[in-house]
Amino acid sequence: MSAERERVERLLAEHRIELVRLETPDLNGISRGKTVTADHFWSFADEGLSLVCDIYCWDHECWVATGTGFGADLTFQDLVMRPDLSTFAVLPHVEGQARVICDTEYADGRPVEASPRQVLRHQVEAAAARGFTARMQAEYELFLLDAETLRPPFGGTDITTTLTNQRLPVLQELVRAVGALGLRPRTLNQEWGPTQYELTFSPVEGLAVGDDNFTYKTYAKEIAAGHGLLATFMTKPFADASGSSSHLHLSLFDGGRNVFWDSGRGELTPEFRWAIGGLLEHAPGLNALLGPTVNCAKRFRKGTYAPASATWGFENRSVAIRVKAGRGDHTHVENRLGCGASNPYLAFAGMLVAMLDGIDRELEPPSPLEENAYELDDLPLLPATLEESLERFEADEALRAAFHPEFTKAFLALKRHEIAKARASVPGYGSAAWHAEVTDWEREQFLRLS
Repeated sequence: MSAERERVERLLAEHRIELVRLETPDLNGISRGKTVTADHFWSFADEGLSLVCDIYCWDHECWVATGTGFGADLTFQDLVMRPDLSTFAVLPHVEGQARVICDTEYADGRPVEASPRQVLRHQVEAAAARGFTARMQAEYELFLLDAETLRPPFGGTDITTTLTNQRLPVLQELVRAVGALGLRPRTLNQEWGPTQYELTFSPVEGLAVGDDNFTYKTYAKEIAAGHGLLATFMTKPFADASGSSSHLHLSLFDGGRNVFWDSGRGELTPEFRWAIGGLLEHAPGLNALLGPTVNCAKRFRKGTYAPASATWGFENRSVAIRVKAGRGDHTHVENRLGCGASNPYLAFAGMLVAMLDGIDRELEPPSPLEENAYELDDLPLLPATLEESLERFEADEALRAAFHPEFTKAFLALKRHEIAKARASVPGYGSAAWHAEVTDWEREQFLRLS
């Protein structure tokens, strides 16, 4: 018996587990799957569990997008969920239940290449093929709203104020719960919006960064619901409040050496510059993965701590790619383009593609920006719409080629379905008025499941 199997057997017995949730992320990062009884768990762990292939063509409301390669294109056939026992964890907030994250396969054993876990796995392997281990983590911001009114329980923008950092009891339970689920929470603070918070975690390596943030985004919602609150990672739920970001932090290691830092010379390496060069060159197309809903682009506004341009700098919060002061093993890149509604697996996969391409091609970035980017009008702007981001993704040959065609087809079709749905539902979609407001339709689509 493997060590992982022994660990799971012990947890099942010690915690008297009755139900196990088998979960897998869809293309929007939403947890899909089935709950099984504990006495049947091992048969499903060994033989797999069926799950309809429609999960890769569903939007946030489970409306079916066409042309994805899934759903009707596969005659609605079943896929097979394969539990990854290393992700098995007892749920601290629900007695007698556990969860495990699954990969998906076709009936003949082929991996589903549209699976977000598989998408990130490929890029982690691409880094490993170059001798690199990716060390990563995200900072997903969320709003905690009254579950009935869908408004913040209290007002004010008391960012990083000690008392408001602790004002909602759910926050302490959330920190304890995600720690019990195997994540390593580090800091908690209120953000710029009313009852908007950020919980940060210690960096992890490889596929774990997708699993960690998938877990956090899923269970923050369930824990908040137990307190009569709605936790939402929707990027821009309110026009008059700040948007929610997912700042993405990434460094590369070669054995025990940080690839971005030359310890002998005490300086940043060429690979550091080239990685930033790759992020900047691919930023327009990468935005399809980092800001993947029609609502996301509304976050990118001057003067809001959200970048509006494809720029970089040292300790500069007005740019897209920020380099913090830490050096040595702490040297890393912070990509501030990530949105709260992004799928963490896809966001980090895209970031790895861009950075590795920059290193491979030795792409030199422009000089770091030392000014406030919000006060400059001649900077390369980010795509203003999801449509433009998708067009730039398709036109970016190096970015597109790094992803399996099965994923690309499904993702683009799903996102264009979302755009068509917005056009049909919102008069004036795409107008100046649309960009200046957040419509009820957007909240109906994204507030509860993003």
